[in-house]
Amino acid sequence: MNLSRLKWVKVVTPPKGWHRYWAYSPQEIAEIGKEKIIDTPHGLTIFPLGFKNEKAKDIDTGDMILLTQHVKITHIVEVLDNEAYEKGSHEKGSWFHRYVKIVWWKPDISWEELPHREDILRFELFVFDGNPHLFTCFKSFREKWGDKDLEAFQQHLLNQLC
Repeated sequence: MNLSRLKWVKVVTPPKGWHRYWAYSPQEIAEIGKEKIIDTPHGLTIFPLGFKNEKAKDIDTGDMILLTQHVKITHIVEVLDNEAYEKGSHEKGSWFHRYVKIVWWKPDISWEELPHREDILRFELFVFDGNPHLFTCFKSFREKWGDKDLEAFQQHLLNQLC
């Protein structure tokens, strides 16, 4: 697995009363259904990832995003399309979507077994808005990994997750 394009982190926050603990579980992806999804027995899974605002447009095609939910690392995805598309609405505005391919996930393990975010990232991540954020924009990231050492961080993640 090559994580050289992993630049972003996004906190996934399902609505209160969500029927599953894990937002993008295999069952949830299968239920997206109305959108075009690809889910093969060989491990290729592509689905539309939702964003609460137009910051979804900031991500370049090929960039990777680490998804985290309730302090667990759940997925690493690669953005496949050239631009965000608007579809649906939520309490504060429109949803914007990007088609992503899952690069890393552990769909067959329990929620409790998913890696804890701070144990793996090795820096504190205080973000709750569901927007994509560059790792390098966090002061705690720069304090741990240096202003320009994204490559060392990407290699660290690869070693920790694989």
